[in-house]
Amino acid sequence: MDLSPSYLPTYYSNIKFIEFEPLQFNSIDTGMVFTHLHQPLLRTENIYQDLGLSGQAHQPIVFTYQRDMGFLYQTLPYPLYFKKQSDLNFYKLRTTYTKLAYTFGFFNVKENNLFAEFAQYLRGVTLSVNMYASFNEGSFARQTLRNLSGDFLIHYETPSSLYGFKASYIFNQVKNQENGGLVDFHASQNNDILTPDASSLITSHDFSLQNYVNLKSKNDKYFGTFTYDFQFNQTTMHYNDIILDSLKPKYEFYYNSRLATNDSTRIQSVKNALQWSNFSPFKEMSDKNNFFHIAGGVLYDYAEVKFNNTPFNSLYLFARTHIRLFKVMNITGQLSYSLISDYANNDLAAKAEISWELNREKAHTIGLHAEYYKNDPEYIMQYVFVNNFRWINQFQKQNIVHLKAFWNFQKYNASVSYYYLNNWVYLSETYRSTQNKNDGNLIQISTFIPYRYKNLGITTNLNMQYCTKDVINVPLFAGKLSVFYIFELLKKKLNIMIGTDVMFNTLYYADGYLPVLHKFYHQKLQTAGNFVYLDANITVKIERINFFFRFGNAMATLMKWGSYTTPNYPSNYMMNIGISWRFHD
Repeated sequence: MDLSPSYLPTYYSNIKFIEFEPLQFNSIDTGMVFTHLHQPLLRTENIYQDLGLSGQAHQPIVFTYQRDMGFLYQTLPYPLYFKKQSDLNFYKLRTTYTKLAYTFGFFNVKENNLFAEFAQYLRGVTLSVNMYASFNEGSFARQTLRNLSGDFLIHYETPSSLYGFKASYIFNQVKNQENGGLVDFHASQNNDILTPDASSLITSHDFSLQNYVNLKSKNDKYFGTFTYDFQFNQTTMHYNDIILDSLKPKYEFYYNSRLATNDSTRIQSVKNALQWSNFSPFKEMSDKNNFFHIAGGVLYDYAEVKFNNTPFNSLYLFARTHIRLFKVMNITGQLSYSLISDYANNDLAAKAEISWELNREKAHTIGLHAEYYKNDPEYIMQYVFVNNFRWINQFQKQNIVHLKAFWNFQKYNASVSYYYLNNWVYLSETYRSTQNKNDGNLIQISTFIPYRYKNLGITTNLNMQYCTKDVINVPLFAGKLSVFYIFELLKKKLNIMIGTDVMFNTLYYADGYLPVLHKFYHQKLQTAGNFVYLDANITVKIERINFFFRFGNAMATLMKWGSYTTPNYPSNYMMNIGISWRFHD
């Protein structure tokens, strides 16, 4: 078919950096179903507790654990907004793809969001640029934030496929007024807040460069690929506050009696990795009935914490494999070990999975997955020396096992997971890092079912959880439900979708949030849950332009400040309108 603006298919694949894998492309969504879910927190697959306003700190309600190689000072509480190298996409397209979107909020919650996505292919060069910016103002005092996230990626491979490179850069920034939550959660005074003068600014720069050489003979016989990876990351965190004398009793968690604090922390890290593999980066997954893929190498990680000028050096060995047998069986494995390290010496991470493809064309698969981590906790849990928090700990290594049985059919999936947790480190209700010596067990049952019948859609994300470790609080049930129906008018040139989104979790002691350390903490004083978050939406699609109206958290109009996922941080109702426009030329 001839190229035209109405037929320019665009595909994307998630890419990994050092632990790269063959690409698996998906087509860009050109429908209208997800248009009104303009924020990642709104997506049906994401169930998170937050601070009542999109763009603020958040963490999963459904327990999960993941740890990458290298020094980790702190996991920032912005996983859906702060991009990492593993969040970038690689595009496969014929010419150019562009998408622009803008969202405006009005009445009591003002959200202004701008999204831009651009990708182009020209003479062997693939270029992509993404940008997200927001200016949000909530209905409570000092609840204003500015977020900015942007990334740039360029990839080139010579016509002979002997050499290729990928360079990428990510910029993340969040600037928040930290009100600390309401003093009296049930009072009508929304200006009585815990930290009336606090603010935070977090900025990160992440640059990576990947060079690879495919070893080939004159008759084009392939002997593997050598890859060199380089990454530089710098994260800077600022927190400012002025403590009034009248509020000092509420600040008993502070280390000293200083009335003002200006904490600044900067972490820099540099990674260099060299590896060999018998498959090349930026190649699609093989469709052969049998193959044996293997990769392995060495990673040198250098990190420095600037507030105490402490350097950390680590040397990791890593390997991974993917084996396909009998056309239908897939076996994958991954291993990393810190051979030498100033901080995380003898850390170990291992993953294994075996799956059986019942029907490859329909992506029907069953399988078993296992993970094991033996590592030191985040550095901030071991050592802190800032204005109002100071501790030095010598914790034992955490031991975490994750076992999972899963079933996948196209976009449907179900799983049963088991976590074993030993020497778990957490932030306690007294705002101190603590290690729990008791073993813990956590069981999860999860299903994600995006059912479609003609113009009717019902997407469910249901999760059951139970944990024997009392320092990890999870609700017994947490789920989301999206229902919509599409009306096709004017010979399908005009489509109107009417739908609703619902979120609910049972009552549990949700973690609190401590702005000064940018961390959630364990608490047993206040529960959250047993509240229905109900959104209503209308979306209109005309060719490649989508318009939407969303009435979010409609039940808050009846419950006042009774709707919250994090103690002392209520969510108000909100109204948004937005536009999304795609270009394929």
